[in-house]
Amino acid sequence: MLGEQLKKYREKSHLSQTEVADNLALTRQAISRWENNRAYPDIDNLIRLSKLYSVTLDDLLAENETLKKKLNINTKNIIEATKRQTFLNRKMYNAQDESMELLILAIVSAIIPMLGIFIPIYVMFRNNKFNNLFRWIYIVAIIVLMVSLISTGAWTYDMFFTHYHTETTLVN
Repeated sequence: MLGEQLKKYREKSHLSQTEVADNLALTRQAISRWENNRAYPDIDNLIRLSKLYSVTLDDLLAENETLKKKLNINTKNIIEATKRQTFLNRKMYNAQDESMELLILAIVSAIIPMLGIFIPIYVMFRNNKFNNLFRWIYIVAIIVLMVSLISTGAWTYDMFFTHYHTETTLVN
């Protein structure tokens, strides 16, 4: 790349490799190696070349314009393809959004204490970051799980640990 730039600006300046070499106190072979990308000039020689060719150092080191255009086109194509892919991914996941179903399932499971322990756990595993209500589903499921644990604990205590004794008395 640099070699092509050096050759292009040398030819624009209507100089031969020998004339450039004489001007820089180098050999013609050194100039040839630079232009064929087999070697590279040091910064001092680059500065001297830019003065000799009457171009800025930026122009001398600038990329090939056709390559720049190709890279810009490729970059634009990649950006467009990425945008399309992102759009398609969102469209696909939005089609599979089950936020409302999971929320309703979690809330309804709070009605039955024993079921309310297992269903919120299922809902949390089923939830994914592509659901619109991703965080709310976790919050509701955790609240329902806690309420269900308390309800199940109270129900279990009442069923097994509270003894109701009925006394019968004979009435005369």
